[in-house]
Amino acid sequence: MPLYVDEARARASLSMNDVIEALRGAFLSQAEGVVKNAPRTRTNLLGKSLNITAASDANAGRYAVKIYGGGNYHIHLYDVERGLIAIFEADWLGQLRTGAANGLAASLMARKASRHIGLIGAGRQAVAQLLALDAVGLMDEVSVFARRREQGEAFCAQMSKLTRARLSLAGSAGEAVAHADIIVTATSSAKPVFDASALKPGTHINAMGANSAARMEIDPALVDRCMHLVTDDVDQAHKEAAEFIALGAGFDWARVHPLSEIVKAGGVTRGEADVTLYKSLGAGLEDLAIASLCFDRLSKGIADVAMDRSSASKSW
Repeated sequence: MPLYVDEARARASLSMNDVIEALRGAFLSQAEGVVKNAPRTRTNLLGKSLNITAASDANAGRYAVKIYGGGNYHIHLYDVERGLIAIFEADWLGQLRTGAANGLAASLMARKASRHIGLIGAGRQAVAQLLALDAVGLMDEVSVFARRREQGEAFCAQMSKLTRARLSLAGSAGEAVAHADIIVTATSSAKPVFDASALKPGTHINAMGANSAARMEIDPALVDRCMHLVTDDVDQAHKEAAEFIALGAGFDWARVHPLSEIVKAGGVTRGEADVTLYKSLGAGLEDLAIASLCFDRLSKGIADVAMDRSSASKSW
């Protein structure tokens, strides 16, 4: 019988640092041909978008399928021999693995001295973004811009308790990014959310809110300025990275590198003034990695409890 893991149980079993390392291993395995990722598919059913991601790990003998739509998120984890071994509620898991992937990317692409974050967006996805940047040691100060001031104030108060950083509310997107070493866009915007001319040299950008061709957070003109362009899945980017797609036939897709390649190389070679971009889409291999990590943690706990009970019964 498969293990069913609700959101609270999954959340309690994982730390951001552990998820970052699990994703590092997954992307390295992808670079070595062990992990295979299937780009997301989207289908309209009953007026709702049904989204599916999938990935497999040949060494572990596992594969995972994530299905979500209409506010419900579930990862199904399979063992090649045993079949379905676990079902996870995956709203927070999705936020956590996205934050972890972006933190991993920033640690390999941003200047090592980066400490000031400019965050645009203060919704549900933004929390894990800051937790990840804090975990990789790239965050001392955060300037937050939110469309609704009260939401931004509540977010700053929440994250001040969860991270070591100093958080402040910016009056505009331009103010949030003006002094940022790393910019994080965590919005659902259909158009660019900041003026690219406001960037200072050497900025790294984690663009993670828009993952469909109908939405873009970054000015496509900024893409041409970037020294390094990286995404979690290049095939998926051809369908979902609006900032790249908008550049049309003249855009050289060979400039876009998979995160797996950057993980294997140990980072990018960059100058202090170079602008770099990680376009986060969310990939099935990230779901597989976090589901496997959670399953192994919980299975060990269950086995330990069973062993304790067995020992106790023998001592009677």
